[in-house]
Amino acid sequence: MLERRKHRRVPTDLNFSFFIDGQEHIGKVGNVSLSGAFLSDPEPEFIPSLISHLGDLKIQLNDELLLLKSEVVYAVGHDNAFFPVGAGVVFSKTDEMTQLCIMKLAAILKL
Repeated sequence: MLERRKHRRVPTDLNFSFFIDGQEHIGKVGNVSLSGAFLSDPEPEFIPSLISHLGDLKIQLNDELLLLKSEVVYAVGHDNAFFPVGAGVVFSKTDEMTQLCIMKLAAILKL
């Protein structure tokens, strides 16, 4: 099967909080790449209507709090038997703070 992703994904067990549409979601970052992340087992669940919405992702990595503007591109709840529960997000390419945090992720996680 042909791999279509631009960047290698690295599995993680980092905590996240994601603020979107006035609500905070918390959980674990299942994997991360230079372009985005999969946010697993969120509380509360992400709903499909959040797709294409922009939010603020916070990831605690060692002693640093990384702040990444992110857009939801995938959202699945517990009612789906085929796909993992959570949300896929892509990082903003235009936000300077996000780009700085991506460089920190790359250096620490060897992305």
